[in-house]
This record gives sequence, C-alpha cells and structure tokens, in this order.
Amino acid sequence: MSLGDMVFSRWPLLRDKGPDHWAMFARVLQDKGKAADALDLALAALDHPDCGGRSRVLAGRIVNAGVPDWHWRLVRDSVRNAAYEAALRRVVGPDSLVLDIGAGTGLLSLLALRAGAGRVVACEMNPAVARMAMAVARDNGVEDRLTIVPKNSADLVLGENLERPVDVIVSEIVDNMLLGEHTLAVHRDVVPRLLRPGGSVIPAEGRILAALGHDPTLESRRMGNHEGFDLSAFNRIASPSHRIKVGDPRVRLLSDVACLYDFRFDEPGSWGAVATECPVVAEAGEANAIIQWMRIDLDRSGAADAFYEVRPRPGAHSCWAAVSWPLVRPICLQQGERRAIGAMRTDSALSVWLAGG
Repeated sequence: MSLGDMVFSRWPLLRDKGPDHWAMFARVLQDKGKAADALDLALAALDHPDCGGRSRVLAGRIVNAGVPDWHWRLVRDSVRNAAYEAALRRVVGPDSLVLDIGAGTGLLSLLALRAGAGRVVACEMNPAVARMAMAVARDNGVEDRLTIVPKNSADLVLGENLERPVDVIVSEIVDNMLLGEHTLAVHRDVVPRLLRPGGSVIPAEGRILAALGHDPTLESRRMGNHEGFDLSAFNRIASPSHRIKVGDPRVRLLSDVACLYDFRFDEPGSWGAVATECPVVAEAGEANAIIQWMRIDLDRSGAADAFYEVRPRPGAHSCWAAVSWPLVRPICLQQGERRAIGAMRTDSALSVWLAGG
C-alpha cells in the first residue's frame, strides 16, 4: 500500500490534499486525544515528497512531543558508547538473548549485536521513539535479529514478548543524579522476573558521589538588586539544585569524595537505607555548594574501560552533567576540617545537603 493509499483509506477527507493539510489534521487528532492516529498521520506528512517548511514544522511538533532532547547528546558520547560495547563483548555470545530496556535510538541494541549477541529484544515506551528505533533496525539490516517492543519494561510478558528469560539485561536509564529515570524500580522488577539465573546486568553497578566544592555559576543563578530593587526574596523558590558542566575549569572540588549510595543493579535486595550521612575531609577554600555526580560500572571485570564516571575536571566531556546543590551560605573551609554530606533518596529522586549546615 502506498503512502497516499494508507492515508486516504483512514482519512478520506484528505484525498487531493497536500502535506500541510495532513499535518494540520494530525494536530486536530492530537487535540482530540487520538495520539496514535496523530503520530501516524504526522509521520506520513513528514514522508510526503512535497513536505516543506510549514508542514515539516507542524508535523515535527507532533512527532517530537515527549521526545527528550538528550537522545541527540547520548549517541555522540563515544567514551560512553565504547564502555558499553566493551562490557557487552565480555558477556554475549551467539546464543545470547539480550533485553535492552529503554531502546531510544536502538544504539545499545546495535552494539549488542555487533558484540556477537544472537538476538536482542528492546522495549521503548515512547511511541514515536519506538517507531524510529524500528526504522533504525530496518536501515541497518538487523530487523530479523532486533525486535522493538513499544512497551514499558513492566509490561513485558515472558512467552509473549520474550520467548525465555534473557541472558543479559542492558540499559541506560540513568540521569545526572542516577535515579531520575526510575532505574531502581525497573531493575527491582526485571531482574528477578526476566533475567535467567546467573545472567548479566549492564551496567552492573551505579554510584552517587559528592564532594564539597565551589560552583562558579551560582551567583548568576541568584537574584539580588536589579534596576534599583531588591529581588532576593525570589531566591526562596529557586530549585535546590542545578546542572553544571563537568568540563568547566572554574569548578573546584574542596574535599575528598563521598560515596552517598552504591547500587548493585543485579542485586535489588542489597540497596540499603534511603537516608545517609557521609563524612568528608576538606581542603582549604570557600565552598558554596555540594557538587554531586554519578558513576556507572558496566561490569565487575576490573578492566580499564569497565566504568564511566562523570567527575568534574577541566576539559572533561560527558553527555551527562554534574549537579550543584547550593549551600545556605558559603563556608570557609580549613585544611583537614571534617564535615558531613547528608542525602536522602527515593527510587527516582535525590536530595543532598550539608549535614549540620
């Protein structure tokens, strides 16, 4: 069935209409809550040979709804990609069935296949992203070995979506604070339910790290006197944290590093307490924030490429950011001074503060 025949069979009123009308009608479908139909028609408009500026923008808004922009950053992080592929090469073989959770572009699935996996099933709950992952599989000639399931991992069913428990679970569902994409809840569900005994989880471990530090961007994020008026009261509703670039040479760490949490993703029963307090030894300097970042250990091989850490340092590059948790007020630290960093977590959120401050 041609593109036009498909559209006209479902929406006859669009016969003899061009992609502008297709895109505008897709918006009507979206407004009426018919998201799946709107996505189908918007994608058809984008594939229309006459799709131009207006129709491309109108249809693009529909297909892009809910698609995070970090997808475009992740695939450019060659260090991250290499670490994942190296870990996959250490565990997969021609008989391996791999589950990729949160397929996104499908890159991790493609890396698993290139590493030697026999078959990959990838789940992706965003409909537009899942459709594009299917297109990526076709474009790369692996649709016979890579299946994209447009579902949340919690909805995967053995015997339906997976023919048997998998040998490897691979995912990249972490954020700057490690927890924001529900990685703990996902692993708590899928590891006992979908992974065969003795199977591998990539990444195997995730850590939330922090240190006292100086955030050079903090002053530009706070209000003071502007146009002759004191606006500082507005700072009370500022976010308690913000992202900072890991390669900013002005960022300084002013203590040793505390490991606030250490999660072995393949052992959900080992995750421990939700609240913690970690001592640190300070260096001399003025601290105005706690600087927090994450580390993932792809496996426990001990290989040089088996981990990826987002530690701030001059010239560092990462698809992730570090996180600044501003202190109530700057503190002057003495060399060797002992302080403590407090933290509390849920399965999907993190809070960090200076204990006793």
